[in-house]
Amino acid sequence: MKPTLASLLALVLGGGALAAEAPLAPLSRLEGHCWQGEFAEGGSWDRHCFAWAYDGQFLRDTHVVTGKRGPYGGETLYRFDASTKRIVYHYFDATGGYSEGTVEPAGAELKFPEERYQNAGQTRVLRTIWRFDGEDRYAAVTEENRDGRWVEAWRVVYSKQAP
Repeated sequence: MKPTLASLLALVLGGGALAAEAPLAPLSRLEGHCWQGEFAEGGSWDRHCFAWAYDGQFLRDTHVVTGKRGPYGGETLYRFDASTKRIVYHYFDATGGYSEGTVEPAGAELKFPEERYQNAGQTRVLRTIWRFDGEDRYAAVTEENRDGRWVEAWRVVYSKQAP
């Protein structure tokens, strides 16, 4: 009887974390891994590491940029907003910058529609698409709205790394 009760308790407690992660399922391929890539212009690298936080209620993404564009880093927390039924994120960086936005899963893509990045009284309007190429690679393309036109701000192709 004791092993059965212990097994049932473990299943119930463990199942709570899995149930909490379900709304974030479109991001689950990222979890437990680090992803690294070089910026398209060369000489700078970005490394993102993803892990569940707070019993699967959030996905934490910590990143560090090295090379010509670095040192620089930040952290994103992804969560499911039950009122809008959307995945949302909150980004903070080491320079005091921040932004918030939504994630729209679309097949092998994650779309980050228009966001406003704020830092030192300045605002940049950005949008990003992550396109997955299998389970081990994705390309991230970020565009910036400059004078009413969307122009590519940066591009990085990431490969899955050891955590």
